[in-house]
Amino acid sequence: MKKIKLFFATALVIASFVSCKKELNEEPFTTFSDVDAFSSADRIDKSAVGMYNALQNANYLNGRVLIYADIRGTDVVPNTFFGNMGFFGLTQANDGVVTGAWQAAYRTINETNLFVKNFTPKIALVTPAKADQYLGEAKYIRALSYFYLVNLWAQPYSFTAGATHLGVPLILEAAADPFALSNNVPRATVKAVYDQIEADLLDAEAKLPATYLDAYTKTSRATKPAARALLARLYLYKKDYTKAATYANTIITSGLHALQATPDVPFRTYTTSESIFSVAFDGGDNPNTNNSLGQHYGSQARADLPLAATFVALFNPIDLRRTSLMRVASGNTWTTKYNAGTTDWAPISRYAEILLIRAEALANLASGTTADAAAITLLNQIRTRAGVPSVTPTTKQDLLDAIYLERRFELYAEGQGSLDYLRTGRDIPAHSGVPLTAWGSNYCVLPIPFYDLQKNPNLVPNPGY
Repeated sequence: MKKIKLFFATALVIASFVSCKKELNEEPFTTFSDVDAFSSADRIDKSAVGMYNALQNANYLNGRVLIYADIRGTDVVPNTFFGNMGFFGLTQANDGVVTGAWQAAYRTINETNLFVKNFTPKIALVTPAKADQYLGEAKYIRALSYFYLVNLWAQPYSFTAGATHLGVPLILEAAADPFALSNNVPRATVKAVYDQIEADLLDAEAKLPATYLDAYTKTSRATKPAARALLARLYLYKKDYTKAATYANTIITSGLHALQATPDVPFRTYTTSESIFSVAFDGGDNPNTNNSLGQHYGSQARADLPLAATFVALFNPIDLRRTSLMRVASGNTWTTKYNAGTTDWAPISRYAEILLIRAEALANLASGTTADAAAITLLNQIRTRAGVPSVTPTTKQDLLDAIYLERRFELYAEGQGSLDYLRTGRDIPAHSGVPLTAWGSNYCVLPIPFYDLQKNPNLVPNPGY
C-alpha cells in the first residue's frame, strides 16, 4: 500500500492553521497508509499540505526551475554547477541536472494526482468549501508544474500553427500499478498540454478561496488570484491577448494586491500584498546549500550566479532595482533579491508581473502602429516605483520593446529569462560566452532525459539530442 509521508512540523503545515502552531510543532514525523492518511478531516488537511511539500522539491519548484529558465536567458551568468543546462548546444540527454528536474516535476504531479485519487472517496469527511479548496490546490500545483515542463522541454506555443508540435506526457491519474505498461505515456502536443493547464487553472479559480485570514497563508497556499495570475501568463504565452488582459485586470481591480513602496520590500517580507503566490520555506524544510536560491545567487554563500555585466549596464544608475537589489563583490554584481541562507521563498507570481502582462497584452491588442496609452500608464507604474523617469513610446513596436526590457529589469532571477525570448519569437542573444541561439533552434529546448527514453519506449526525443 502506498505510504504517504506527512511532515507535521514544516512551515507549510504551520501555514495551514496559525492557531495550531503549538500542536503541530509537537507532532513527530510519521508515516500513514493511504487509508489512514485520509481517515479524518484533520488528516486530510495534513495530506493536502503534503502537496506543498512535494512542490518544494529540491530539483524543481524550490527555486531550481526558476534558475534554469534564467541561466538559459541573457541576464544571469550560467555555471557548470548546473551541468550544461545554461550552455544550449552542449546539453546532452544524459545530463544529470536535466534528468533531475524532469523527474522532480513528475513526482510533484504524481503527488497531486495521488491526493485527488485518495481524497475523492473520502470527500464527505470535510465541508464542501474545504473539498473545493483542496481540489483547487491540487489542480493549481499540477498546472504550475506542467507550465514549466512544457515551456522548458518543448518549443513555444507559436512554433507551429495550432501548437501541434510535441510537448510533454500528460499524466492525469495516479497509477494503481507503477510498473504497468499503460504508464508508458507518449508526449502530448503542446496545445493539449496548454489546454490541460488552462482547464486545471479554470477549475482551481472556481474552487479556491479569494484569500486566507493570515498573511503567511495568503501567499503560501493557492488562491483565486494565484490561479488567475498563472492564467494571465498562460494566455500571454498563447498570444491570446484579450484573455491575458482580462485575467490580469481581475487581479488589478480586486483590491487584494498592490505594489509595495519600493522594489526591495517583497524580497525582505515575503507576505506583502505584492506577492500573489510563492513556494514557502523555513530553515527546517528548505533544501541544503546546493539547492536554495540564496545560496546560488548570493555573493556570500555558494556564489554561483552573478549577473551579466552587460545586463547591469542597462540599468539607470538611480534605478532602485539596481541600488537596493544588487551588490558588488569579488569583481561581480550579484542580486540581493535572495538572502545567503536557505530560507528564501521562491516567487511564482507578483503583482508587478501582472501590471506588465496587462501592459503587453494591451499593447498587442491596439490597432494600427501607435503605442497604447493605457499600456504606457501601466508600464510607468513599474518605472515610477523603481525611481526612474517615465517613458513615452510613440509606436507599438517601441512600446513592446520597452515592456520587454522592463520585464528584464523587474523580473530577472525570477524564472522568466529564456521563456520571454522564446514566447515572443526572438533569438536568445549571445551572452556570457554563450553564442546566439536562434529562435526555433533544437537547442532552445531541453532534451528529454535518456533515462526516461529508455524506460518509456513511447517517448520521442527532442530533435538534435
